[in-house]
Amino acid sequence: MQAIPMKRLQRADQALGIALCVLLQPLRWWRALWRREPREARAVLLVKFWGIGSLQLLTPAVRALRRRHPEARLTLLTLESNAAFVRGLGIVDEVLTLDVSTGSGALGWWRIHLRILRLLASLRRRRFDRVVDFEFFTRFSALVSLAAGAQETSGFASPSVWRGDFHDRTVPFNRYWHVARNFRALAGGENGRDVEPDELDAYAPRREDQASLAAKLDAAGLASGPGFVVLNPNAGELSLERRWPAGSFAELARRLAEEDGLDVVLIGAPSEAGHVRAIAAQAGPVRGGRVIDLAGRLSIGELVAALAAARTVVSNDSGPMHVAAALGTPTIGLFGPETPVMYGPLGERASALWRPPVCSPCINVHENKVANCVRGFPECLVNLSVDVVLEEARAWLLDAELVPAGRRRARGGLHVLRGGLPLDAEHARP
Repeated sequence: MQAIPMKRLQRADQALGIALCVLLQPLRWWRALWRREPREARAVLLVKFWGIGSLQLLTPAVRALRRRHPEARLTLLTLESNAAFVRGLGIVDEVLTLDVSTGSGALGWWRIHLRILRLLASLRRRRFDRVVDFEFFTRFSALVSLAAGAQETSGFASPSVWRGDFHDRTVPFNRYWHVARNFRALAGGENGRDVEPDELDAYAPRREDQASLAAKLDAAGLASGPGFVVLNPNAGELSLERRWPAGSFAELARRLAEEDGLDVVLIGAPSEAGHVRAIAAQAGPVRGGRVIDLAGRLSIGELVAALAAARTVVSNDSGPMHVAAALGTPTIGLFGPETPVMYGPLGERASALWRPPVCSPCINVHENKVANCVRGFPECLVNLSVDVVLEEARAWLLDAELVPAGRRRARGGLHVLRGGLPLDAEHARP
């Protein structure tokens, strides 16, 4: 079984979603006619289907819901592929999943439809008091919120995106706020401040995952040495335009190994293994440290263990970047088509590198994160030089060795680049 490609799901959401939203308007009017004041919440459903990065950034919102409804049972509905990660976070009382894997042909789509119908029937039976739809502007999640039959539903709203007006309570999605703050606002926790790293809950690596990771590293020849750096050259299928060039990642891996004597671990999902394999091959035989390709070979628990153990993580704008930052690992996020103002890594020891041309950012949630590159190539990422990323990585490595733990937070934040050099005083040149 293979999962339906994300972009195909997006097209289905746009085409079928609009039609279903129109057809179900009488139900919305009926609910409005008979709507009563909602009772104290005892069962709350949270809906967030896509992205372990978004699920990581959801944790401050879950804390806000706990404060608002201290006696309520919180249930999260997500995709089956995210279930292990959510359970590892330990932020909700129950996890419900939807499996979007399918076989070939019409039979596979019928399986998906049957799963959705069973899911909706199950939600109705559970009699949720509240539904909070944390998807940005998908119509499917709005329809699920309606079908759950809760007394009150909440979701994001935008004048440019119609989702059927099924939510009783809406919050505008503020593109000048970090996504984590938008999530927290929807949960009723807006306090006039940005989300701080200590508001996030991290996935604590389990001993068995650390042990199995150690066995895989040992088999790859990484049993000893000065530690390893993790490179994540992937960005998920939804927006491949967020990937820093493969050749840049290969050069960065080679230089960290040869010039700094570090072991470099390349990571990725099974679907990304081919991309990572090509980068490892391009890095070539190295002297000093080693470049190891573990893409497609790590469970979610082993991946978290690797991110927690790494001396530094360099990653495209993606889920592993957010997970590493929340763990407190020195993390460098590489940005271009999407703005780190909304998606920068939140962590005591995390920074974002961004060298935006006048057309960046060109990806936003109001347009389903579909890139609209007017240049025809990702200039915003191509112009992030290996020298600049290497300098930032070395600064974090040195920081971990020389700077007292109480002061390490000072290096984090957004480093906007121009001419290949960051503008902040920390990187200024005479």
